Amino acid sequence: MSIGTAQVRAALEELAGTVPHLLEGLVEEEWGRRYGRPVRLGKNPTRPKTRINTTGHDACRLLEHLMAGRGAGRVFGPQVEALRQIVVQNYYRDAVGRLRLRTDEDGGLPPSSVAIVSPYDLTARYARRGQTTRWKGFVAHLTETCARDGVNVITDVATTPATTNDSQALPGIHTRLARRGLLPAEHLVDGGYTSLVHVEHSHREHQVTLTGPLPGNPTRQHRRNEGFGRDDLRIDFDRRQVTCPQGQVSKGWHGPYPTSSPTAAPLIVARFTKGQCQPCPARTRCTTSRESARNVGFPRENSTTCKSASAPNSKHPTGRPATRFAPEWRAPSTSSPTAMACAAAATGGSRRPTCSTYSRPSP
Repeated sequence: MSIGTAQVRAALEELAGTVPHLLEGLVEEEWGRRYGRPVRLGKNPTRPKTRINTTGHDACRLLEHLMAGRGAGRVFGPQVEALRQIVVQNYYRDAVGRLRLRTDEDGGLPPSSVAIVSPYDLTARYARRGQTTRWKGFVAHLTETCARDGVNVITDVATTPATTNDSQALPGIHTRLARRGLLPAEHLVDGGYTSLVHVEHSHREHQVTLTGPLPGNPTRQHRRNEGFGRDDLRIDFDRRQVTCPQGQVSKGWHGPYPTSSPTAAPLIVARFTKGQCQPCPARTRCTTSRESARNVGFPRENSTTCKSASAPNSKHPTGRPATRFAPEWRAPSTSSPTAMACAAAATGGSRRPTCSTYSRPSP
């Protein structure tokens, strides 16, 4: 509710300072009471629906007034454009022309990755981590050296929208560190940064060992710790076949296929037949499908045997930095020669120190 009210106020202030004559015949005394001061709403504002509807009608009146008459064809400032976007995002007109508030069930809302949540910064986004951490804004990715003795120096700082997955920031971090000559030999990261694709790319392109907990297995068998999971099947890459715990050998070997996630490794798919699976006495432990047979997907052999893929030996809690040595002091730095010299000094002059990266909400 506050975003619409604050944006109407911001648009009115912008217009009053640039084209005040366009507000003639529109602004009323009631508008002064509603938008004449910054919006301050408590946790339980009175008559919230009435305020939302009133703000929506005022915003539409303002935009329609500007687009007609003397304002037709004029290019307005950023606050008016922001108001237009917020109105389209939060309101719509029904079949009879009545203004309605959008909800998930009525009119539809945009996803968090594009939804405007602040009238003061249209690039800020709403995000949630777990059940307790919620914020509007961005995510800061901090990379620092890990020295047992001495100062831990920040070597890279990146900011991304709050809805951006941590793993999407990792390639840019490595590129910037390489450009500055500060690439580590080992890079300790939170679980949000790791994937088989990133582990392999870091080792191949930058000779960096990426260490951190890999994503867990989302299959039903693994979640419930029952039945036959992928690890219970024997994969023979040379013969291109998979053998199940009951001794059945797969009849098909396909792929590797790209996955829907840009950070997930392409998967090979091995298929069993109905004739193998339907009469099997252990069928319910293997698949819940009554009609089709078991399929199993897995990365290529070099992905599963990559040295760095054994990274999930980190025992730090989920969401905590994967640093080996707790930093007692963090010195901010830039890409200046002085900062680079400071980073080298903090790691004993080593050109390939160990470093860590972690993310923090940045409202």
